[in-house]
Amino acid sequence: MEQKVIGDIENKLGYKFRDRRLLEQAFTHSSYANIKGVEDNERMEFFGDAILEYVSSEWLFAHFGDCDAGELSAMRSKVVSADGLRPVIDKLDLLKYLAIAENSSKTILSSRKIEANLYEAILCAIYLDGGMKSAKAFAMRTLNDSLQKSGAVIAKDSKSALQEYCQRNKRSISYKIVDRRGPDDKPCFKCALYIDGVESAVGEGSSIKKAEQDAAGKIVVKWRIE
Repeated sequence: MEQKVIGDIENKLGYKFRDRRLLEQAFTHSSYANIKGVEDNERMEFFGDAILEYVSSEWLFAHFGDCDAGELSAMRSKVVSADGLRPVIDKLDLLKYLAIAENSSKTILSSRKIEANLYEAILCAIYLDGGMKSAKAFAMRTLNDSLQKSGAVIAKDSKSALQEYCQRNKRSISYKIVDRRGPDDKPCFKCALYIDGVESAVGEGSSIKKAEQDAAGKIVVKWRIE
């Protein structure tokens, strides 16, 4: 990778690498690596995915204290999904720098996850070069809007999203409270969610509504319901 290209990428990322080899690896697709005999970015994608999950989870946990686990999961899913990360890479105009084998570039670039994979690899490279503080700073710069707007996922709550999905697909849905424990001033409800008569998830919460939302949120995340 030419030094000018590296400089251009660093300017877009807002981060200057001490070890620019990490940056080059982050932008090396396996198809290109196999031809050139160099290391690809797939391991970086794997690690970057874990870093992204942690950073986004930490932020959401701190900023949405009233949300239960199911709601937080639904919000995080929106941010870290392929659809959530694609606009970030597109806005930074980074995909054009990804090294791909010419004979397979069209197929690879049409992949739904290509932008998300690149983002994860970049995040990993920054972490390896500058530590968690630098990785968090990059994630916050690039995902701040998505994280802020993720509350809109809850505005259209998981229960409503699942209800609409089941209506579109002609599936029945029902909830049943299966347990209540704890003192009156701090109760904990457990709710079972049934889809087409089959128990599909169990949620918990300090109210019946929150328990139902928790159960619905688990299916929204599991089924990737938009």
